[in-house]
Amino acid sequence: MNKILKCAVLSSVLPLSLLSYEIDFSKTFTKKLTPDILNSDIKLVVELDSEKNVSSKLEKFDNYIKDMNYVEKKLGTFNIRPRYKYKSNTPHIDGYIGEIKYGIESNDPKKISRFINGLIDLKNHRDTSIIVSNLSWKVKDTSANIAIDLLRYESITWIEKYAKNLSNDLKKKCEIKNINIHSLQNSYYRGSEVMYSAKSSSNASISVPQQTTKNIKMNVNYKLECK
Repeated sequence: MNKILKCAVLSSVLPLSLLSYEIDFSKTFTKKLTPDILNSDIKLVVELDSEKNVSSKLEKFDNYIKDMNYVEKKLGTFNIRPRYKYKSNTPHIDGYIGEIKYGIESNDPKKISRFINGLIDLKNHRDTSIIVSNLSWKVKDTSANIAIDLLRYESITWIEKYAKNLSNDLKKKCEIKNINIHSLQNSYYRGSEVMYSAKSSSNASISVPQQTTKNIKMNVNYKLECK
């Protein structure tokens, strides 16, 4: 009787402990994307003795920027502040510094070059500096979101097919217990910075970074149970 009871207990434990097991692994899915938006930050700095002259020169640049509708503009700022010089540890106003800052972007690099070169053409004195920074390609948000959705769909359909094939190979029922998308890696372009200072040549031109295909990677962790 005791022998039969022991066999019954073992038969209820062994299938769960020996015949059912979990498989935990990760896989990376990759999709190529070509950046489709060229963007940059533009800063203009004017230094003159007169606040009125600084304002007048800044307005000339600001009007040019606002009129150029072939590029998209954002985050525009316009400010003028005193420039101080110290005499006997006492500050005295020695002139004024004016700044204009804008972000610009376009899907056509020729339009960005045209816009920046137009600013350079307006700079006809050594009192003006033009700083072009973070000139880089990026992927449009809508394009990136579509790519992410496609990768997510691919990761789900792949594991469904994998679980089915594994079940057939092992002669067991393998079920998906968990899908965890725990990291998303994007390859971005580092922006270049070029400064057109008061000493720069008036015929300087901007160098646009190359538009190169990059990868977007999705790392996915899977957990299967086979029994």
